[in-house]
Amino acid sequence: MAYSIQSIPDRQILVNGKSHLYFGGTSYLGLQNYAPFKELYLKNVSKYGMQYGASRKSNVKLGVYEEAENDLANWVGSERCLTMSSGYLASQLVVHSLLEKGHPVFAAPNAHTALLVNGVTSTLSFNKLYQLISKTIERDQLPVVLLDTIDFSGNQFPNFDGLRKLPLGKVILVGDDSHGIGIAGNNGNGCYGMLNALQPAKLLVCCSLGKALGVQAGAVFGSKEAVDILENTPFYGGASPASPAFMATLLGAKQIYSERLQILEENHRYFMSLLKNPSFFSHMEGHPTFEFQDIGMATALNKDGFVFTNFNYPDENGPLVSRIVLSAYHKKEDIVNLTHSINTEQG
Repeated sequence: MAYSIQSIPDRQILVNGKSHLYFGGTSYLGLQNYAPFKELYLKNVSKYGMQYGASRKSNVKLGVYEEAENDLANWVGSERCLTMSSGYLASQLVVHSLLEKGHPVFAAPNAHTALLVNGVTSTLSFNKLYQLISKTIERDQLPVVLLDTIDFSGNQFPNFDGLRKLPLGKVILVGDDSHGIGIAGNNGNGCYGMLNALQPAKLLVCCSLGKALGVQAGAVFGSKEAVDILENTPFYGGASPASPAFMATLLGAKQIYSERLQILEENHRYFMSLLKNPSFFSHMEGHPTFEFQDIGMATALNKDGFVFTNFNYPDENGPLVSRIVLSAYHKKEDIVNLTHSINTEQG
């Protein structure tokens, strides 16, 4: 069921005049309505304005972009970072650039639609992906594998067992880390280091910064050589950048991010400790999302005043996704109430 609301969703949302506890969305650190974070952003809006109306390739350059990109790269562990106005554009930049250079491009199972542009071959299993890679491995151009680091199937994060079957030393790996950056890895620095440890021939990681990190922007991480190539494309040069106020907020919010991640991890542990039957959910160790396929459970939770992710994805023909999402904005009492309803329904 779709709900129309009149304000940004937080730990509580108002539906038909009744307050519900909200366990959906992707605001993992609960920043979208968090007063200290909003105050920081408004301070930066006052300094930088709402938007920078020029190409990043312009002869007039605003220094906060490069400063934020250098800081992000250092945090994630890559040589370079490039930002754009959304994670979707960042993904499109990477995939289009590789296709234009003639690389055969394959998408791993459950890859995000942002990666599936015309010319990309999708696969439904890692066995099929391995077969296709094996057939193209000796071509002039290295094959490319696109994947979601957090694909909610449990086949990737945290161990990436499916990828380990591939001849990664002869593959360009492109990961979408939109659901990992800010909460996975070392102090939330995402999955770049995990993927790099698999030693692919080349690695690029793109992501939205608008989920855990709460800013409307996207980023690409990789080697200096690879990111320099992306920076010199017409695709990048023709796109307006993210708001400079968002870039400054990224720089200024490090302590906020760290504190909120600690709260999220505490909420995660508490939720797990109260569940009678954790195996009821499809869950990735270290990630605050819990999927299930049980219409009875979904109906019961709705009746008890909980709203969670529950819709057909990525379109109306896709499977029904029921997902409980923990956030740093949840209170201990919220988690107690939710787990009580879950445990009661299970008997």
